[in-house]
Amino acid sequence: MVRKFAVLIVLLVALAGCSREPAVDAEMIPAKRVAAPLPFDDPASGLWQQAVEHPVKLLKQDLTEPMLKEPGVEFVKVRALHDGNWVVFRLEWEDATQDLIPLVGHSSDAAAVQFPFVQDGDVPHAAMGEKGKGVRIWYWKAVWQDDAQRAQAGGKDRIAALYPNAAVDHYPFQANPEARAEMEKRYAPARAAGNPVTLGPGPGGVQVLVAEGFGSTRPAATQMGRGRGQWVNGRWMTTIARPLRAGEELGNLDPGKRSYVAFAIWDGAKGHTGSRKMRSDWVPLVLGSQ
Repeated sequence: MVRKFAVLIVLLVALAGCSREPAVDAEMIPAKRVAAPLPFDDPASGLWQQAVEHPVKLLKQDLTEPMLKEPGVEFVKVRALHDGNWVVFRLEWEDATQDLIPLVGHSSDAAAVQFPFVQDGDVPHAAMGEKGKGVRIWYWKAVWQDDAQRAQAGGKDRIAALYPNAAVDHYPFQANPEARAEMEKRYAPARAAGNPVTLGPGPGGVQVLVAEGFGSTRPAATQMGRGRGQWVNGRWMTTIARPLRAGEELGNLDPGKRSYVAFAIWDGAKGHTGSRKMRSDWVPLVLGSQ
């Protein structure tokens, strides 16, 4: 009896070794490979039921100024799917208000997915990386999506919608092309300084950023990202997608190999903006190979 049991154990071990799929455990996010078109722009798609949900614990960003003083959303529920070319994440979190328009004391709701430069396990600090050990960030903002939807619908831009009786005379740096560079510094300093917020998202509604620690964030030269959010009854569900083979600047992800990912959430009603956010530590990520 003992001998038969030992033979059975050997067979089970051998079969496990022959499997091409990595073992799934509760401490990682498994991205299932699917043949159907990925739900890039549909966070409510039924295809998400095929993905395992992983609750990711969030922490206050209290490492550097400006810090987040009060905690925000505690968990973000993450699911992931890929098709061999792209991986798309669905982030779901509780938010009592849908915040699109930046106002005094308020900002836009937002979410981000972060990857280390190197996927071999020697990861940098999860809070924006470190000098010489950077991170890449795929960043979605509700206000960008709302702007795009307004433009596609042919409606008024946000300023015109909020202030229908306002009239624009002229912007000095547009009216005086000879002195444009100097005028931009005076009247649009953030744009002149290359503030990544002023550049807005890439064509897919998501901005790709690169950082090597706090204060070093810059937009990537290559913008390859997609995303879409949906707020219903006090809950956001937002997709954020990136290509698997994105070249030297944006990096690559290999199916069947373990890598790492981290997340961040901004609650606009609580004044979250910039480094004031809820963030996660690194979470192991494995893309299914079949």
